[in-house]
Amino acid sequence: MSDNFRILSDISPVFRPYIQSIYQDLKLGLCKTKIDLERISGGIDSVETQLRLVLPYCSKKLKWEVIFDSSTPWFAPDFRFDDDNFLSNADEELLNKEVPSLCQWNSSDPKALCGAISELINLYKIYQVRKLNEDDSSRAAFEYSALLGNALTTEEDVEVWVGAHIVEFLIKLKVNTTKLPELFNESLDINPGIDTALLLVRYPNSTNAELILSPFLSKVLGNITLPLMHQSGVLMDYVPMVTNLLNNKIQDIINNDRVKRELLAQLIIKYEGAILEHDGTSAALLFQTNDFHWILQIDIDANFPEKPPVLTLRSVYHSSKGKPKFKVLSNCPHNNFEAYIEQQVEIFKNECKGVTASHPVGIIDN
Repeated sequence: MSDNFRILSDISPVFRPYIQSIYQDLKLGLCKTKIDLERISGGIDSVETQLRLVLPYCSKKLKWEVIFDSSTPWFAPDFRFDDDNFLSNADEELLNKEVPSLCQWNSSDPKALCGAISELINLYKIYQVRKLNEDDSSRAAFEYSALLGNALTTEEDVEVWVGAHIVEFLIKLKVNTTKLPELFNESLDINPGIDTALLLVRYPNSTNAELILSPFLSKVLGNITLPLMHQSGVLMDYVPMVTNLLNNKIQDIINNDRVKRELLAQLIIKYEGAILEHDGTSAALLFQTNDFHWILQIDIDANFPEKPPVLTLRSVYHSSKGKPKFKVLSNCPHNNFEAYIEQQVEIFKNECKGVTASHPVGIIDN
């Protein structure tokens, strides 16, 4: 049993639906990351139930404690924040306006705590932006204001965190993933359908920008080297530059996929009677040459056409150590493709039969 499920099982049944809904349903921040439960005090029979929520924000993990009172289970919980200044001077009017799920607590709604956490995070973001703007002469404050003047970026696309000597911006990049080819993601535990690209920038050392990709985009795009952000550069120029870099990379992948599928389609049409199986990246074809039956396996890499297809010959009759004999062909020419295959098949046939190759002849029959 995982720690989170162990914590859930220890919570009083009257409060368990609130926490279960948070853990299963609530995803916060630009990363859309799930909430973590760190610890709990007070078991099922305790008067007070207290637990700590670990909430994603910028590159940080906010740790907020939630306290329920079993003697008054219909009351809203109390909160203890890891930043003592957050909501320290909040008045009732502000809370009623910004955190209605908490001020008008509905104890019969299992999603009540989800709503309150989401509203408090929004208020926390406003609090951080206010801290940033308190020093309106700072470089980070200027960068934030200028960035929001760019049509690509809105307030909803940026998370701000202000520390003692550092300011962080987490920025959502507007990448177009709607036409990306479908990929298998069996090995990914995190939902691969969230196609998110984020840029993390810290001031005063803004040159160390970091790119954060969702599992899906990380698998599709591979390693991305960010352009250098010069000390004199500004975010309002750098964000569109990185966005264009990603969108161009995505477009290249889409174009390569189209060329790959066109190549396979041409082979399938030309050798329709020889097709054993095929998908979007490979095909297996059965041929005979001078009574020698063989299979041509064509595997097309994701980097095609920069990287040529991998061609493998397999014998239908001959085996080695219990497996069909095969030969991987290298440096396959784009021109005179059939003549090259015919030559290699004749050599391969003689290798299978243990005969020294002579002058290769033959044609491909399907």
